[in-house]
Amino acid sequence: MIETFAHIRLSELAGYTAAALATLACIVQISPIKINPWSWIARKIGRAINSEVLEEVNQLKEDVEKMRDAEDERNAKAARIRILHFGDELLHEVRHSKEHFDEILQAITEYNQYCDEHPNFKNHMTAATTAHILSTYEKCMEDRTFL
Repeated sequence: MIETFAHIRLSELAGYTAAALATLACIVQISPIKINPWSWIARKIGRAINSEVLEEVNQLKEDVEKMRDAEDERNAKAARIRILHFGDELLHEVRHSKEHFDEILQAITEYNQYCDEHPNFKNHMTAATTAHILSTYEKCMEDRTFL
């Protein structure tokens, strides 16, 4: 038997070895063990080819997240402006409908939620106005004096 292997050239031995490894890889992939060399190799090649694209996608994700944060802050500031404006109108005895009150109460809820989730955001600027809006709303509910 050793004489048989002695006559095999190195190139043939390399070919047989490669075929044996390929067969073994197929068997391992089919087996219930979660070792999947073909998928691992394909994933590594794919990541090597697409590394620049993956970096750009990750950068885009970060940019979109920053834009969302900026939009959320803009919305909170807009809600604060609406709340303060509505409060000023109440101080000047401008009457409002129940629907308008409901809308501003929703803005107050959203604004307070944003302030709770973002402690570094300048908040508590609407506390007195919110209290006045709520007391006026309750009075209008009792007296049925909405527009």
